[in-house]
Amino acid sequence: MANPPASSPASQLPADDLQILRDCRMLYLKQLGQLLQEAEPVSARAVQAFQQTVGAYFDEMVSTGRRSSFEDAKGLTASRISLVGESDLELEIRLGEFSAHLMERTGGDLWRVYLRFVTLLDRPDLSTADNPVGPRGIALGLTDLCSELGEDHAKTLARIDRLEDYFAKNLTVLYASLNDFLAGNKVGAAQAAIVSAPEPAGAGGSPVNTPNPAALLQRQLLGPAVETALPAAGPAASLFSQAMLERLLARLDELDKPARPTPVSDFSPTATSPSLETLIPGLFTADQAPSAAPQALDSNRLGIPNGAPEAATIDAIARIFEAIFASPTLPDPIKSALASLQIPTLKAAMLDAAFFTTENHPARLLLDKMARAALGLAHEVSSRHPLCVDIQAIASRARAEFRNDNQVFNARIGELNALIADRDKAAELAAEAYLPLLYQLDRRKQAERRARQVIDGYLRPEVPASIVSFLHQHWLKVLVVNWMEGGEQSTDWQESLALIANLLWSIEPKAEIDDRKRLAKMLPALLQRLNAGMARIGLPEETQGAFLDTCFALQTAAMRATGAPQPAPAEEAPAVPPAAKAGVSELTAGHLLLKIIDLSGTQVEASRPRSAVRPGTWLSLTLNGKPPICGRLCQISPESGMLLLANPDWQFALAIHPNILEQMLKAGRAQLSSNESLFNSAAEQALRRTESA
Repeated sequence: MANPPASSPASQLPADDLQILRDCRMLYLKQLGQLLQEAEPVSARAVQAFQQTVGAYFDEMVSTGRRSSFEDAKGLTASRISLVGESDLELEIRLGEFSAHLMERTGGDLWRVYLRFVTLLDRPDLSTADNPVGPRGIALGLTDLCSELGEDHAKTLARIDRLEDYFAKNLTVLYASLNDFLAGNKVGAAQAAIVSAPEPAGAGGSPVNTPNPAALLQRQLLGPAVETALPAAGPAASLFSQAMLERLLARLDELDKPARPTPVSDFSPTATSPSLETLIPGLFTADQAPSAAPQALDSNRLGIPNGAPEAATIDAIARIFEAIFASPTLPDPIKSALASLQIPTLKAAMLDAAFFTTENHPARLLLDKMARAALGLAHEVSSRHPLCVDIQAIASRARAEFRNDNQVFNARIGELNALIADRDKAAELAAEAYLPLLYQLDRRKQAERRARQVIDGYLRPEVPASIVSFLHQHWLKVLVVNWMEGGEQSTDWQESLALIANLLWSIEPKAEIDDRKRLAKMLPALLQRLNAGMARIGLPEETQGAFLDTCFALQTAAMRATGAPQPAPAEEAPAVPPAAKAGVSELTAGHLLLKIIDLSGTQVEASRPRSAVRPGTWLSLTLNGKPPICGRLCQISPESGMLLLANPDWQFALAIHPNILEQMLKAGRAQLSSNESLFNSAAEQALRRTESA
């Protein structure tokens, strides 16, 4: 990143912030280039052209003040647009669609990064369209990529079509990585309420989709009346009169109490109002009331007319809670605790106009923190689990104490933060006990790497495939045991290497009488050493016998100075080491059990995990089609790169190869659970269901 002009906003940043900005730019371009190469490998020059253009867009956005609405309406920066024909116009329209699609698909993750850029650049007026890492820069980069490749108009459009879906699926990981980088450098997320830039206009002057799923959901439910239904005083202010609003809030207060008769309500013709337990079955745990699936409280149950703006607010909250209740990962006791906060959350939304647009609203954060505190709990966990008891107690206090003051939520958030810190610490303590086993695993991997190197040093193209297979699959294990027990200076290691040399010599044709005599003399000791090594690693007797038969046939042919016998094609072993594949193994020490998911076969060097996957992250993994397990990444081995996951509730720890984890993340079989917002995820699911309906 070049130094910004003296008059630009970025030039006014403190030196530390400017360095963070430069490092963020470097990380962004590096990961974006890797993402491009994973999607469609292209030449290094083409990748460089792509990165240079995206980098120039980044520099322009951080060095330019607020742009005019006329510039926003163009879709791409004015300096890059040159419409001279129908093909150019078609390309510009397609790039605009490309940007809008990526904005929509990466909304939540991109929005979080945007809020941190607002803070870092000290730019409350920064438009989401001017996000330095937004899709517009990527769209511009693709034009120069295709130009560098010499592609015509049709090929350019085809490449954009192919890359659009791939980027939409994978940019969320990149944005999560940038968000973690900025958070790790103490760059806070700006409150959405202080962002003063209006959303940019799209084609025809219509507003583009905001990346806030909760606000989008509310707008979707409001329908055509969206422009007039949200007065400045908030969605509840237009409910017939302020008095009627107060009656609705009073009704919610009554519903939030245990079952008892209540005065006649303006919203119900009955003489008594049903309690929250009646309206929402399954709200409480089995210790309090009969447990059934919790249900959301919508506008119909409250008697609010469908056309009223307030119905949209109530139903948006209801649909978000429906998505929470449908979560396959949240344990039932935690769903019960969350369900008890429906009415406090609804009241907060009715009273605060900024509820749906403020991601760090205390009522929303309370739900997020409860889910965060429960990470790692088994799906079938009992409501009597100490952590469940604590979370349910916090939810009960929030429900009982909240009236109209968000400070109640803030106090409970503080309690949840303490629970989260305690659980993270418990996971760290659980992991510490397994560090010696992780060290042992590292040594074993180091031994395997060294054993493979020395074996490969002995092999020549003419060595029979059966011998190559035996050395790589079985004798390698003997060398590993020797290395770990005594190192390379030990007698066992030296004798095991000598056996390889003698074995290979023994199967070479012996034309000279002296060589035949030497072979006959050495065979008994060779056979004894082979038997001892195979027994040491527990090789089955039938496997031992089959290999000794092979050796006898090869050595007999060598005695006769003939070529090695050729096995039948169906029985021929592979002449090269097996390809790397995932394998599961275990290490034990006393009562400790370390489960290992590693790459077996050809050694593959571990790549370092993406910055979003770092110690302190909770990861949810789906293994062999079984229910997901969730553990905290507590250690990354500096030697092998193996990742150590622990959970205070597990009776084991898990070590996983980083390359395997990367593939699981890409395939959707692993998620970074601690980065998720329960409220936003539920809002996104509710929005998708609403749009499809």
